[in-house]
Amino acid sequence: MPEVSVVVPTHDRRELLTLTLRSVLRQHGVDLEVVVVDEGSTDGTAGVVERLAEPRVRLVQHATPLGVSSARNAGIAEARGRWVAFCDDDDLWAPDKLARQLEAASASGCAWVYAGTVNVDHRLRVLEGGPPPPADQVPALLGRYNPVPAGASNVIVRADALARVGGFDPALRRTEDWDLWIRLARDGPPAAVRRPLVAYRMHPASNAFVDTAAILTETAVIERRHGIAVDHAAHYRRAAWISLR
Repeated sequence: MPEVSVVVPTHDRRELLTLTLRSVLRQHGVDLEVVVVDEGSTDGTAGVVERLAEPRVRLVQHATPLGVSSARNAGIAEARGRWVAFCDDDDLWAPDKLARQLEAASASGCAWVYAGTVNVDHRLRVLEGGPPPPADQVPALLGRYNPVPAGASNVIVRADALARVGGFDPALRRTEDWDLWIRLARDGPPAAVRRPLVAYRMHPASNAFVDTAAILTETAVIERRHGIAVDHAAHYRRAAWISLR
């Protein structure tokens, strides 16, 4: 059985997906499998995956798009590894990303681990980046906003912990990762690797450039659901920054 199952949801992004899968498959020192969940793509995505002829990659296909949360949950259901990681089809990993996170998990005994990130443009030029918040601060910060950068592409979580708290909520489109991190933090604290191991690609086709209103409306849902005092100003700033980009 693989040590890590990497779930990659995708929809009509075969060119971006190709580089993403290369970065995942080139992880050093980790026995992994990759579960690509194709959300009704019409651009030949399935052919790109099949031409890899890579035994570590499995393809799950949905006839119609069900949303990124449903896609990730379908990948989780197929995962066989002791650990589950997520990588969106337009993000990239450093070659030692998984190995360093597994080392941090082993040293701390924590069931989920995040890392530092950088934002890059469509030419992979670094736009900005910095160390993530310390792990001991994250549980408290999650009650105000999502302090884990780069979304789901950042986190690796032990499969048994994920089974306890449940997967991603398909009803959420912009805050589904934050919702899951809150549940994981209540199950146990995270560990962190304070190095830039994830590249978050900012490009014209990114969903981050549309529907910023959902960030604000879903923030209220998270606040009610978890009984937390959300920092609404922080979310308005995030929506404004996305709009500016």
